[in-house]
Amino acid sequence: MTLNIKPILLATLFILIFLSCGKKSNPVFVIGNPNNFATEHASVTVPFNIEEYPSHFKLIDQNGNEIPYQADDIDQDGIPETLFMQLSLDAGFTSTISVIETENKPFYTAKTDITIKVREEKDPDNMQVSDDFKSVNDYTEPFDFKQDNGLIFLEGPGWESDLIGYRLYFDDRNRIDIFGKSTNQLALNNISETYHERRAWGADVLKVSSTLGIGTPALFADNKFYAIEETGTKSMKIIADGPLRSILEISYPEWKIDNQETDVRLELEIHANHRYTELRLNTDLENVEFATGLVMHPAISKINTKVTQAYTYGYTWGNQTDLDEVLGMAIIIPQKFTPDYEGELQETYVFSMKNNNSDVVYRFLGAWELEPEDSKIDSEMDFENYVDQVGKQWQAPLKVTIK
Repeated sequence: MTLNIKPILLATLFILIFLSCGKKSNPVFVIGNPNNFATEHASVTVPFNIEEYPSHFKLIDQNGNEIPYQADDIDQDGIPETLFMQLSLDAGFTSTISVIETENKPFYTAKTDITIKVREEKDPDNMQVSDDFKSVNDYTEPFDFKQDNGLIFLEGPGWESDLIGYRLYFDDRNRIDIFGKSTNQLALNNISETYHERRAWGADVLKVSSTLGIGTPALFADNKFYAIEETGTKSMKIIADGPLRSILEISYPEWKIDNQETDVRLELEIHANHRYTELRLNTDLENVEFATGLVMHPAISKINTKVTQAYTYGYTWGNQTDLDEVLGMAIIIPQKFTPDYEGELQETYVFSMKNNNSDVVYRFLGAWELEPEDSKIDSEMDFENYVDQVGKQWQAPLKVTIK
């Protein structure tokens, strides 16, 4: 008997074509640097539809290098909708990144973190560090919350990258402070001794008092700044937490200022491999000016400022820690918020800005003399170059195409 194999081959081919058409191909990202400068760990965000991706996957570039990433649920609906990664690309270069299915979820070393630790009972005599604080993802202040009552570890939320840490006093001060780090490991969550003394991990290095510390937001009117102080019941929650970025949200209802009352929401975002925090402020106030700035130090004679087409920045550099070590501090504000340097006010180098659609956005950063040798910034020139690089990368992002 002679078999006619032609129909069999056609049927097999039809089945293969049908199966291949039914199988979804994984997304491919083409990410380009259209700028005339190289990027260093530049931030890339990509819309993420979980149904279009394998359950577990890696991101691999055209050279076979794995690109760390994280999937974030920014809108807090329980489903991640954003992929975040970082890329270093030479000017004019493009990277093609493929989604490769894996058996297990990939692991990446955490380089950012948010620390919120609280206790139920007040302990003013042991208020900053203790082993009875418990980590939480969100917290609403109790009705009798006050400064120095010892309910919150570090006196407020702390956030850090592998290079630097910050904290915000969660009482009526609402100022931002710096933790200098002598390690590239995450450290704030594990502090067990007073952080005002130098430890192997680092220390609190800035005296803030009633100034704007570093990057504290405030209202600006009549040549004065008014920090967020008298409010309703404050709350905070973690929106994203590493390994490459962490985002903290703080809500201030009923902020009372100048016979007005408004609700304010802050987002504080920090990225791996960088020193900056991006602060986003949202309020229903319109046609007002906001302010931020850097605390003045007697050893620093002036602030250095620069205006570019895309952003304005100001920085200080010198022996300005609480123990007179070298510390650099900077503010970067996009031009769309019409930033102006207002001068030396209330022991602060003050910048004003106009809100745009009820928002203001800016970045602040610091660099400390006692950082690890392989990552520290050694000179004022290098610090200014870093500040400028952060501003350029921020305002001229990489271009993403999804195929």
